[in-house]
Amino acid sequence: MAILDTSILVNYYFEEIAKIPHGSYLEEGIADYIESIANQYQLKYYRDDMHNIVVYKEATKGYEDHEPLMLEAHMDMVNEKNNDSDHDFENDPLDLYVEDGFLHARGTTLGADDGYGVCYMLALLTDQTVKHPPLECVFTVQEEVGLCGALAFDATHLQSKRMIGLDSETEGETCTSSAGGNDLLITKPIRGEDNDSPVYVLEVKGLLGGHSGECIDKGRGNANKIAARILYHFLKAGKDIRLVEITGGLKNNAIPRECTVAFASSSSFEDLYQMVQTYETDIKKELEISDPNVSITIHEEECDVCICSQDSEAIISIMYLALNGMIEKSQAIEGLTTVSLNMGVVQTEDDCVTINYSIRSPLQSIREELSLQLELIASIYNAYVEVSNDYPGWDYDSDSLLRKQFKEFYQTHTGETLREVATHGGLETGAFKGKIPDLDIITMGPNMADIHTPDERLDIESFVKTYQLLVAFIETL
Repeated sequence: MAILDTSILVNYYFEEIAKIPHGSYLEEGIADYIESIANQYQLKYYRDDMHNIVVYKEATKGYEDHEPLMLEAHMDMVNEKNNDSDHDFENDPLDLYVEDGFLHARGTTLGADDGYGVCYMLALLTDQTVKHPPLECVFTVQEEVGLCGALAFDATHLQSKRMIGLDSETEGETCTSSAGGNDLLITKPIRGEDNDSPVYVLEVKGLLGGHSGECIDKGRGNANKIAARILYHFLKAGKDIRLVEITGGLKNNAIPRECTVAFASSSSFEDLYQMVQTYETDIKKELEISDPNVSITIHEEECDVCICSQDSEAIISIMYLALNGMIEKSQAIEGLTTVSLNMGVVQTEDDCVTINYSIRSPLQSIREELSLQLELIASIYNAYVEVSNDYPGWDYDSDSLLRKQFKEFYQTHTGETLREVATHGGLETGAFKGKIPDLDIITMGPNMADIHTPDERLDIESFVKTYQLLVAFIETL
């Protein structure tokens, strides 16, 4: 039994895709469904080995000489559920329900990110009443795990030079730029030695953390950097510090909330404790607005092996010297961070310590410069770097014709002013901009909340209204 009014085409398609498991890496089933729709309506399509798929629809009468238009959304959803849910994301359909005008999935994520975009394109492809230029509807995979599908997609299958990205979560907004980025891994080989000195554990906790794209400009503490600062001051005060183990951060793109460092030292616990108390007072004052609950403690432990003094000092020095945090703000868009680094995950392995960075900027040249700076610091201490997961950014275009057209249309159609926003996060729009440099891009979407969580919900009225707006805008193109 349908939960939504399926006489409305986008509602019908949401009900249909909710029956098909489509988490990241599990998109084959929904790609099969989209392919079946293309075959049913005799639409040409291209599908690659990853299950990215683009479906083409010829222009309606009177639009044959108009420039083609690309629309894009990702098929995969984030699979998260409540602890008491027995939902099987590989086999079970989503259990949809409506409450207070919002669509939910019982106990799990809803997948409105980015199911709404998939439904909008399926409706456009199958609704014979819509007037439109030639359409290229691109459905990608593995967006939620690193933009993998978009980055791998062969753009020679596209002719469009204008694009509407359908992966937004606020009605009345359009995005104007996104950051590119890359990961950078610093690896420092280590040599172990026997230890007969006391061992201490330094813990930095209580920080707020947050996404390194969205929150890097909020002045929050980085637990890895705070730990490195204290350890460096121990060295500067003449303390012998030989690391045993260091563990900080959980994800490369998350500001680390905690860092734990075990180290050997001949210094007394009382001496180190007093120094930690002083540093905690200083850091609490520095972070009293942005991160008021920071906590720094030290306690004793036992261990009979450690990292040698030379390698320990090298690791501490690299972490102390290496850049971190927001570097630059935009000169064109108020409040937008354009350059940042995040020392995300630090860990001890069998024969090395690794320091994992996320670097963000829409400009590749800046990302390369920051990578070179980190490489130089690492080389001083006989460490080496590896750069990976590079993805392009979408730089702000003050002369975007498509955005100008959309702003004027939105004002006329709704009587409201379109809000222009930008993000320091990575988007598929950036991936396609990197493949098609003269691509003109806007984004649009309905109101959603708490995406990537079991509380995810989609405003049903906004879902339908925004699709109607999309159709009306396309008819002007």
